[in-house]
Amino acid sequence: MVLVYQAQCVKCGHFPQDFMSSFTFKQFHINQQHCAMKVGTDGILLGAWADVSDCQYILDMGTGTGLVALMLAQRSHEHCQIEAVELDSLAAQQAQENFKASPWHNRLHLTHQDVQTYCQQTTHQFDLIVANPPYFAQGVECKNDERALARYVQQSHLDWLNWAASCLSEKGRISFVLPYEAGKTLINSTALYCIKQTDVITKTGKAPQRMLLTFSREHLPQVKDSLVIYNENNQYTEEFIALTKAFYLKM
Repeated sequence: MVLVYQAQCVKCGHFPQDFMSSFTFKQFHINQQHCAMKVGTDGILLGAWADVSDCQYILDMGTGTGLVALMLAQRSHEHCQIEAVELDSLAAQQAQENFKASPWHNRLHLTHQDVQTYCQQTTHQFDLIVANPPYFAQGVECKNDERALARYVQQSHLDWLNWAASCLSEKGRISFVLPYEAGKTLINSTALYCIKQTDVITKTGKAPQRMLLTFSREHLPQVKDSLVIYNENNQYTEEFIALTKAFYLKM
């Protein structure tokens, strides 16, 4: 999935084609120089798309830079508490710094721990649990262990979904962003109900590359739709702008 460079680099104001050390969004700032996986379209889509209505407690599994947790804090009501879990120590430290610098620092809480242990030990029951989990099978060697941990699947996506379900409130929701085929596999592998599926298409006329999914214990009618990011003229579509304009500086 293409990376989005709509938010400006604080130092120079430009949008280079490699990973930038920081991003400024409309209401918060992300430093990411110590994070293995940087700000990208997948996390932005999840943070803008997940349903935050009626949420008292939200969990972000594998928060990385803290991007998704910050987006959910911006979109949720002032009494909603957001827990973020991150295993990598440098990413956890940077996410904590990003939280402290945000307008919602009193609602964002960081735990440095693996998500499985956290989900199995927490006493909280969450109304919304989100994850942008590792996608890729082992392939080209990464330049460091931290990037390999963030990039490569160590446990199955079904494992991640089951960990989330173990601390989900009775009427809670779990939302993931996954590669399209991985999303189809997960839907067919779980006893939870997929209540919303959005197929993400990079450009008009292309096949879907990503899938946004919401699961629930409740057997509700499933909503299926699609989202196109770029039109045939390589401009952002109106639907993508409507979804993300609360965050990008240039929208």
